[in-house]
Amino acid sequence: MKKVIVACGGGIATSTLIADKVRQTLDEAGIDYQLTQTTLSELVYEVSDADLIVTSMKVESDFGVPALSGAGFLTGINEKGIKEQIISALSD
Repeated sequence: MKKVIVACGGGIATSTLIADKVRQTLDEAGIDYQLTQTTLSELVYEVSDADLIVTSMKVESDFGVPALSGAGFLTGINEKGIKEQIISALSD
């Protein structure tokens, strides 16, 4: 099972929109996953056993885990590319 963390500034609104798109992407790809939503400030507490971080904005910290911007899920720009990056990052 892959652990995916979705993080945004407040941990509610934009992370929920992004999380829904991530779930849809992973379900369609048949990837078994656990998804957690959090705030960017609390990301450090959630990341220890994560396989992927998807955020609403660029994160400068290196957590030793692949991190992708999911902002395109909010704007509709490059959604296909983001989906491909997510699947690639979680493929064994």
